Amino acid sequence: MNTQNHAIVNLFIIRKLGGTRIAKDRGVNISIVTGSILPDIPIIIFFVWNTWIVPSPQDTIWRILYFQNNWQWFFNIFNSIPIFLIIAGIAYYLSRTGLLIFCLANLLHFAEDFFLHMEDAHAHFFPLSNYKFISPVSYWDPRGLGIYLSIVESVITLIISLYVFKYLQSLWGKVLLIIANIFSFGSHAMWYFIFLNLK
Repeated sequence: MNTQNHAIVNLFIIRKLGGTRIAKDRGVNISIVTGSILPDIPIIIFFVWNTWIVPSPQDTIWRILYFQNNWQWFFNIFNSIPIFLIIAGIAYYLSRTGLLIFCLANLLHFAEDFFLHMEDAHAHFFPLSNYKFISPVSYWDPRGLGIYLSIVESVITLIISLYVFKYLQSLWGKVLLIIANIFSFGSHAMWYFIFLNLK
């Protein structure tokens, strides 16, 4: 799933499940959103670094650099189920609700992505194991029904956004939600054209 869609979907899931128990926490939305996008931050850094700071052809970036050990190690730390389970356990023990919700959002991100990555999958059980589940389908790769799944993802996110809207108190938050949906459709198109040249 695209980064912003994780945030929208997880806002819906966690706020729905948490109900009034977490509604009183003014920082709950921030905890959910930051936890939802954190696993993708290393990928964004990787893309920016290799595209604009130390420029390389997109073919080299995604076929070679992406799979280098140092980058994989960086990605896997932020996509590790064991690491975030430990942090969640500590947060629960210390009664740190915001941190617990943050970790839950991370773990939901992992679950949502687990079956939607092919060769670009993460080692979600790092550092206990470097195992990667290589899915036959992808949220972006045309070889794995990515064209169709990206449309389905964006439509589902748009529908969910109608419910999420009520959880956002500020005008700024509602504007960001609208922008995120616009970017959802646009980013799928962008990635499609970037990776089209790699096939």
